[in-house]
Amino acid sequence: MKIKSFLLVMCFTALAGMLQAQHVRVRLGFPSGISINAPGPGVHGRVWIGPEWTWRGGRYECVPGYWAEPRRRGAIWVPGHWKYTRFGYKWVPGRWK
Repeated sequence: MKIKSFLLVMCFTALAGMLQAQHVRVRLGFPSGISINAPGPGVHGRVWIGPEWTWRGGRYECVPGYWAEPRRRGAIWVPGHWKYTRFGYKWVPGRWK
């Protein structure tokens, strides 16, 4: 009988916890004033590296975009992106491919 009572209490506790769960909307975009697109035509052979995030001082900070030369001929820039993990979102930096 004690086991049945315990299981019943646990089921009600779990159900109450699910009813109190909250959904949170997360905006993963860049702050206003940060240009995602290239500010104009670039110098021949350079690629626009859009804004990125960097972990600094215990928080993410936005790094503005810039022009860069590919590291080798035919290289393609793969932009960074947010990846969801069980601990929350993590920024995966862009890289040359």
